[in-house]
Amino acid sequence: MQTVLSILVIWTLLTAAQASAAQWRFVTEDFPPFTYPADGPARTDRGISAGGPLVEVLQAVCARLQRDCTITLYPWRRALRLAEQGQVDGIFTLVRSPQRDELFHISRMLVTSRYSVFARDDSAFVFNRPSDLAGRLVGVYGPSGTSYILSERLKAVPDVQLHLTPDNRRLLRMLQSGRFGSEGLAVLNQDVAWHLIEDEHLEGLREAGGMGPISYGIGLSRKTVSETQFEAFEDALGAAIADGTVPAILRRHQLEPAY
Repeated sequence: MQTVLSILVIWTLLTAAQASAAQWRFVTEDFPPFTYPADGPARTDRGISAGGPLVEVLQAVCARLQRDCTITLYPWRRALRLAEQGQVDGIFTLVRSPQRDELFHISRMLVTSRYSVFARDDSAFVFNRPSDLAGRLVGVYGPSGTSYILSERLKAVPDVQLHLTPDNRRLLRMLQSGRFGSEGLAVLNQDVAWHLIEDEHLEGLREAGGMGPISYGIGLSRKTVSETQFEAFEDALGAAIADGTVPAILRRHQLEPAY
């Protein structure tokens, strides 16, 4: 009898360990139209379930890998901290940078968008080149990939003051209300900005010029995901692109593929 009980205990522990190993936890942010809260229960201490095209892409990849993947939406700073500390297995949307490459295995880029400069309607400002921002106060979502890229592009521009705001909705409201001054500006992802301007009914804002393309991928923690596991992830992602699964998702959401 004792032997039978021991076998049952060992079997139960092994089953639990296998189930735990098969599950990956991902985090993302409210970044429409790429990711946003899913329809369902209200916010809890564990965040809320995420929806959107990149969530659908990840779910398709996890299904091919036969992994149980949970995807939870948090404010970006918290999501990034969880991912950097290895408390979750992956994060998106991720912009490639040297610092991010040290912490994450980064997938091929999935979607391409553009950064744009936004101004108030009562400003005559037109953006053509980074030097146009000299001496100005510029709001930007951050700390984030957006603020990192903007800082890199403005290294040679004098007297630019960047104001980091941890929420794109708040950033646009601050620009609209004149918190950056009548000649203040904001730099955002173009798709995100126009989605929020329409969704939040923000009047008096306009696009003053484009800053160039930007692409996003999925990051898997180097602390919890091995190189072999990441290669399997990339293979499954490649197969989902090749058989039309990923292209169909991006077309349905009217997004431009980066691969």
